[in-house]
Amino acid sequence: MMVGLDIDGVVADFLSPFLRFLEKRVGNGPIPADTVTDFNFKDHPFLSEETVGKCMEAVSYDPDFWQGLASLISAKEWQRLERLSRRGKLVFITHRYVRATYDIHRVTCDWLKRHGISRPAVHFIQESKGDLAQSLGIRLFMDDRYENCEDVAEKTEALVLMPHQPYNQSFTHPRVKRVWNFNELFAHLPPTHPSRL
Repeated sequence: MMVGLDIDGVVADFLSPFLRFLEKRVGNGPIPADTVTDFNFKDHPFLSEETVGKCMEAVSYDPDFWQGLASLISAKEWQRLERLSRRGKLVFITHRYVRATYDIHRVTCDWLKRHGISRPAVHFIQESKGDLAQSLGIRLFMDDRYENCEDVAEKTEALVLMPHQPYNQSFTHPRVKRVWNFNELFAHLPPTHPSRL
């Protein structure tokens, strides 16, 4: 079974450092993560979409930002992902921007390698994740952004999992399953023969 994973918000903690970056720019003190009820920051109590957009653009040009992200999953979960990757059954699909000033592909792959994925397969895309997931034959997909989950659910036959976050809590879709722990992903994989572990 081919598995497709988003990176930021699924295996890498993007939100915490991004909120710290925003805090420095706007100078309003700490920004609690639970105030982000929409990842486009619409109707945020004190952050404008324009400010957020400028900060998103700024971090997209900063390789150190991406290199410094913390992992959201355990070492054991990384090991299980590496076993999938070695069998050619795992791809990462991200909306990270490609910039001419540095190689985001290398930065991203180096980050994944540091966490145990020896030969990461990463796709950078700004268009529909659903179309790419369909062309890659993905049967199990996880993303924290409800827009991507909906797109993949409607364009593929994949089982779509969405980790619960304040910014996606109001979204429901009959083909998107909300999960509370990354480890739930593995319950949806077929059993692996012990000799292949």
